Amino acid sequence: MKHNQSIKINDLIDFLKAQKKELTYCVYGAGSSDQATLHTDCVIDEYSEITDDDEEIFPERITQKNLDFWFTDELLEDVVFNALKQKTSATNEEILKAIKFYNENDSFITL
Repeated sequence: MKHNQSIKINDLIDFLKAQKKELTYCVYGAGSSDQATLHTDCVIDEYSEITDDDEEIFPERITQKNLDFWFTDELLEDVVFNALKQKTSATNEEILKAIKFYNENDSFITL
């Protein structure tokens, strides 16, 4: 994976399941992450920068494409690890459900 890469959610989950961390990143997409499906495209890019005035500056490529912040790599890794620990055969659909649950509730789902 690399920054400024477009990827389907399904492929991102497959990458996360392999647990091969290559870079730090955030996931951005069009609209709300709650509406994402396994076939939804998202963009992998850098973290936003925080100015001295606590203003969040997103990567220019993200603002040009009018994308919204969805997830950090750390959140995704934690949720995928937890889901696979609970159920080693968890499907990508179950993992996406777990990601959405965590993003909304700030706690892990029970699979």
